[in-house]
Amino acid sequence: MDDKLKERLSWFGSKGYDRSLVGMEVLQVEGGKARVRLPVGEAVQNIGGALHGGAVATLVDVVGTLAIMSADRDYRPGVSTDLNVSWFSPAPGGSTVIVEATVLKSGRTLAFVQVDLRRENDGVLVAQGRMTKFL
Repeated sequence: MDDKLKERLSWFGSKGYDRSLVGMEVLQVEGGKARVRLPVGEAVQNIGGALHGGAVATLVDVVGTLAIMSADRDYRPGVSTDLNVSWFSPAPGGSTVIVEATVLKSGRTLAFVQVDLRRENDGVLVAQGRMTKFL
C-alpha cells in the first residue's frame, strides 16, 4: 500500500458520520478488496441490542469505498449513486462482524462493489450490500 492510499485511509473513522463506527479495525485494503472487523458495541446497536440497519448500510458504504479506492489508480473515493442492502441474520450486541468488500468492476467513471457482513464467531451471513459509485 503506497503513502497516498495510506493517507486517504486515515480519513476514515476520524471525521463526520464515519465516526459512528466506533472500534472499526481495518484488516486489509488492497487490489480491489477491503476487510474490516467491527465489534457490535452500544454505538452501533438498535433498540433490540443487535447491529443497527443504518450501521450496516454505513459499513457497506465505508468498506465498499475502501475497496474501490484500492482498485482505482488515483485512489478516488467517488460519490455513491446507488446502495442496496439485504439483511439475513442478526449480529447481537457483544459479537463482532467481519466485513469484506470486493470490487466487481471499476471503470473510468463508475465502480461497482459487493460487501458481505458475517458474524466472526460462526461465519453466518448477516447482510449483503451492493453499491455503485461515480468516480
